[in-house]
Amino acid sequence: MKFAFSTISCPKWDFETVAARAKEYGYQGVEIRGFLNESILTAANIFLSEPGKVRDVFERAGVEVACLSSSIAFAGNKRKDRESAAELMQFIDTAEAVGCGLVKVFDTQVRAGHSRESAAGAMGDWLLPLGDYAAERGVVIVVENALSFRTAKEMWIMLERVNHPMIAACWDVFNAAMLGERPSVSVPVLNSRIQYTQVKDAKLGALGATYCKLGEGDVPVKNFVIRLRGIGYEGWVTVEWEKAWLPGLAEPEEVLPDALKKLQEWMKEGVEEEEGDAEPAAAGHGAKKGH
Repeated sequence: MKFAFSTISCPKWDFETVAARAKEYGYQGVEIRGFLNESILTAANIFLSEPGKVRDVFERAGVEVACLSSSIAFAGNKRKDRESAAELMQFIDTAEAVGCGLVKVFDTQVRAGHSRESAAGAMGDWLLPLGDYAAERGVVIVVENALSFRTAKEMWIMLERVNHPMIAACWDVFNAAMLGERPSVSVPVLNSRIQYTQVKDAKLGALGATYCKLGEGDVPVKNFVIRLRGIGYEGWVTVEWEKAWLPGLAEPEEVLPDALKKLQEWMKEGVEEEEGDAEPAAAGHGAKKGH
């Protein structure tokens, strides 16, 4: 298992600073959040940089580019989805150029009058040729459980519909916890379909979520990491501190070193009793992932 942090955690840092801090703190990789046709919220924007130079910066630091992350999601609108497909191909090309093997997209929002099954099928049909495009470049597309497909069963149905070796799950334990799903369910259901993961913690309540350091909230991040270890997961666990969306959060210098220390400690421990897991089903959806 390898640990990384996202550039949304440190929106003021340029690529040189990101790579230097990752090495200093002991992270093995960094998720680069790309901003293509949207407002730029980080100083390190891959689409305003020369990919080759960015690759060199990370190679010199001995830090990997873990994933190139986007806000692309299937919309169920032909024009919009053609545009999104073109954007996703740009992300894939850029990932190849920086030596990164993963590109992250969101799932889809089920529209009124549509079933989850039809939405999963439509997204699968959209993703299939993009999976072929990614395969030719050695890149895996990972789909985050961010919108309507937040539980493992729902994500499994969508991925089974696609059934492509270069399309897998990015599992965000926070998003699942907001619906009350524990790692003891998510991880065994998806198992090897999980090719990338994200973690953050928060205190969950009726009005939503208040972000906090790992281990200080209600999201079962510790058990998630241990469950991943149990299935032999060897991929990335990425800390996602949403400083870019929420400037009032604590500074990355305070949060990122502490997060890595916790993750490394938990890697050595056993699974806690289920009662120790989060019970957030009654929590609202007040904390919304930035796009």
